[in-house]
Amino acid sequence: MNKLQTTLKHLFRVVIGGWWGAFAWCLSGASTLAVILWGLKTVALPLLMLKTASWGIWGLGVLRESRARTI
Repeated sequence: MNKLQTTLKHLFRVVIGGWWGAFAWCLSGASTLAVILWGLKTVALPLLMLKTASWGIWGLGVLRESRARTI
């Protein structure tokens, strides 16, 4: 059972993207909050840049976590 738990924990970290992925998820949430507060027309270009950056950060986190060795 311990090996199963370790494997599931590692897979969960890969899907989230580790610490970098969690940071990217927070950026994505902040951009959603900005759209709600100021409207889409006001934040359209910064939103596009922020979403592109957050997807890139998340992707790097996923790659890093997928290559990490489990104990």
